[in-house]
Amino acid sequence: MNIFNSPQRKRLFQSMKMGWYNFAPIEEGTGIPLTDQETPYALYYCHQVLPQTIQEIQQASELVGSVLTQVWQIIRTLDEDTLLYYGFPEATIKLVKYDFLAPFCMRLDWCWNQEKGIKKVVETNPQTPSFWFECTDGNNKVARHFGLQEPDLNVQKTLKITLNQHVNRAALNLGKPVTDCRVAFTALNNAEDLGTMRWLRNYLESKSTILPLEYLGIKDGKYLFDQRTKKPIDILFMWYPVEWLIHDTDEKGERLWPALEQLIFENKIVIVNFGSAFALQPKSIFALITDLGYDFFSNKDAGTVWEYFPKTSLSATAIGNSYFAKPILGREGEGGFAVNSGKISVRSSNNDPWYTQQNYVYQELLEFPKLEIDGKSMTQVWGAWLYNNGHDKFISGGVGIRLSEGEITDNLSYWCPIGC
Repeated sequence: MNIFNSPQRKRLFQSMKMGWYNFAPIEEGTGIPLTDQETPYALYYCHQVLPQTIQEIQQASELVGSVLTQVWQIIRTLDEDTLLYYGFPEATIKLVKYDFLAPFCMRLDWCWNQEKGIKKVVETNPQTPSFWFECTDGNNKVARHFGLQEPDLNVQKTLKITLNQHVNRAALNLGKPVTDCRVAFTALNNAEDLGTMRWLRNYLESKSTILPLEYLGIKDGKYLFDQRTKKPIDILFMWYPVEWLIHDTDEKGERLWPALEQLIFENKIVIVNFGSAFALQPKSIFALITDLGYDFFSNKDAGTVWEYFPKTSLSATAIGNSYFAKPILGREGEGGFAVNSGKISVRSSNNDPWYTQQNYVYQELLEFPKLEIDGKSMTQVWGAWLYNNGHDKFISGGVGIRLSEGEITDNLSYWCPIGC
């Protein structure tokens, strides 16, 4: 059976309403998907894993979440010079320090190499919708298709409860019941991001709408609104990187950020998982954790840092002559490279200057596990979701596997469904 391209594969993922089972590059200028250049993303395959492995990754992720909760609180107390030192763009600092609604969710990426005894979280991704459906609904549906047990029966329930709790908290911050709030979901207008938002919206019990990012507007500095319907928005799920948004301009060439920031400060809009999530997005927060040292944390959290966090620094020499380097505001492997014994051993195939011209963070070099599939040895990365339980404690959600033909996971990596 062809795991990359077959009629059975197409039928399965279309029946799941997963419009991004293949990836198509977007034509610059028009925004139209180039379907003749599609590449496979979802594999027609289900990798069997032990339930204990899933439980262990989820438990480890919750321990990591406890550390990150503390780090988020610390970041909000740091002065501007310190935040600039750790790579936060100057335009984001007020928002990072202001946004008191704790992050709703995040995805952790793990090097979980049981054979080598390596279990390290390599980064946190609180501001992306990528790999969300796959870890929550997708694995379970593919597992059933292949006659395996679903990897986690509770992840949908966890998402629904925590999502609705967080929207109610947002409404409380606005001083009105959620039934009086207009809730909207938005993301980049592509199959994966907007498709994931359509899926996520189904878990919300309140009424909501969905719109592509380009239809967001600001009315005379008074409110955010949907340009199609002209209706105001009170609570927004905007899955779009803050570090991009601060540079965006309108059709007149004027920056959008100051007006949006002002609406947030005046409590005229609550954007879920926005400023607080961005506080944990820079890869440099792992360097901050290393710099804080074990003595800063409680015994339990210090044990988590020692066991699950790789040594990370803003200085390559502090790590040694073997490390992995990534841009502080890196995404999807862009600009990353590995140095082994003083020599570059592998470099990302994607090196956009926007990433490579950033300051870098350096992390101890880890050996990722390999998975033999379809006659190929692929690099395996685990993703694990965490949700705010309503009391600013992170609890585990779904997990999943991404596979890369190269050594660095990038935007062309495959989703490998799992079952038990």
